[in-house]
Amino acid sequence: MRIIFSKRSFYFVLPFLAVCVISSCASDSLVNEEKGRVELSFATNGASRASVVTDINTKGARFAVCGDMIKGEPDSKRIVIFNNTEVEYDGASWNYGETRYWFPGYEYSFVAIHPATLLSGEDADSQYSNSTLSFRYTIPESDGGHINMDELADIIAAAHRRKYDNNDILSVSPVKLNFIHTMSRINFLLKYEGQADKVTITKIELEGVDKTATFNLVPAPLSAGGSQTDDYSLSWDGISDRGTLIADINADVNNGETKSLCPDSYAIFMIPQPENNGITMKISYTIDGDDDAEEQTLTAQTTIGGWEAGKIYSYSLALNIVNEDVNMSFDVNVTEWKEGASTDISVPRK
Repeated sequence: MRIIFSKRSFYFVLPFLAVCVISSCASDSLVNEEKGRVELSFATNGASRASVVTDINTKGARFAVCGDMIKGEPDSKRIVIFNNTEVEYDGASWNYGETRYWFPGYEYSFVAIHPATLLSGEDADSQYSNSTLSFRYTIPESDGGHINMDELADIIAAAHRRKYDNNDILSVSPVKLNFIHTMSRINFLLKYEGQADKVTITKIELEGVDKTATFNLVPAPLSAGGSQTDDYSLSWDGISDRGTLIADINADVNNGETKSLCPDSYAIFMIPQPENNGITMKISYTIDGDDDAEEQTLTAQTTIGGWEAGKIYSYSLALNIVNEDVNMSFDVNVTEWKEGASTDISVPRK
């Protein structure tokens, strides 16, 4: 699966900073030439996190950035200037450590990921080469196929490519990281009607879901005559490890009520798998006031799936318990994942 997205670019200008230092990621000859250049900085399009990322500018928030620079023909040597570098917000400003600077005549490429631990954690399995970031991701599980909701990530990403020319004032604006959601969000809306005052939904099982894939992100090439772009190519490849995932819910639904079983604070994120339409959903519940009743499990009347990146799939269920008969209707609503508000925050800001 490969998706090409186009994002509108936003620009704003930082004051020129007269500084004479550059990261050790570049060559010594570049360091010696560097006199009074402009600091390389970032901006983001957001920050708050419950489970769903809606805004990435909260104290302690981090993203990881990779980036390189190249001068001349495409087969010239690329100089890596960021390699899984963590950028952290301290409540007032962003910081990434040793400052980097712009060099005239170079083309720069950047990719960024939140949460940063996907690239820098102990179990990180990532690589950055030829402006492309790749890493292997598996839905986190605890014993018995239960989803580890504390570790399940809403993976957001951004990309940017530009040519730097110190005669062009726009080329020294911060790198605007327009983060987008890269996974599929799954939600279930349950309407209950019946003789009991309420039911308690205990778990949702997804059978036949793929749990592992390789994420790939690369900035799009510059258009003819273009100086910068936020477009990118994103893909989830090598989708595998098919099995069963269980989400523990524990949600009470009153008679006549329609309730979201997976709100923002308990959202379910899945690896996009648009070719997989054979996933079976099962829902388990207990009936209020019946202490002797065992947990009951229903299977969806149709298989689900076909999940694409950056979309929310809301499945509507109608549970009716009358005279010990159980009926369940099934419908799905697919929407684009809305982005958070745009906020210009420089990285680092001093």
